[in-house]
Amino acid sequence: MTYPANLFFDIETLVNVAQAEQILVLGDNLPSFLDNYVAQKALLNQQCQVTHLANADLDQLWLEETRYDVAIVANLFEHLDKAKGMQVLSRLRDVLCPQYCICLPLNKTGNASEWQLTDLFSFALSKVASYMQDGVEYGLFKYNINDYKKTPDWLNSDNWANPQMWGKYWW
Repeated sequence: MTYPANLFFDIETLVNVAQAEQILVLGDNLPSFLDNYVAQKALLNQQCQVTHLANADLDQLWLEETRYDVAIVANLFEHLDKAKGMQVLSRLRDVLCPQYCICLPLNKTGNASEWQLTDLFSFALSKVASYMQDGVEYGLFKYNINDYKKTPDWLNSDNWANPQMWGKYWW
């Protein structure tokens, strides 16, 4: 399965915005699309390490204890059943990294996972872009803990206590 070329450009843009130093790449796509980013970091004398786990090595994900800045997942979820894919997303979100992006086919029928948009949104993923390649629609989704929930206006120290009302009303 070939992914659209502009997908990898958009992923590299997301990584560049994050200024990641530790990158985890999951799936059977080679992380060579990050070569420009790694070279750019080297020119700036900044460290950048890319770790790649192919589909066959996915069991090592549960042994991984390194905290990554960004994870990139492509060409993986269409080869996993949905329950295993949800475990991978949970592991990435809860343990391994504060932000990640995933790409998977959206309208391809007959694959093992059959992901729906609501499944992806339930993991707090937001849709970045859609791509068409050989009649298959691919979606790029991202998760960032900093964008997950905005702090509401009422959650500030002004509303935490009313000392002038202390002891006047009991509710």
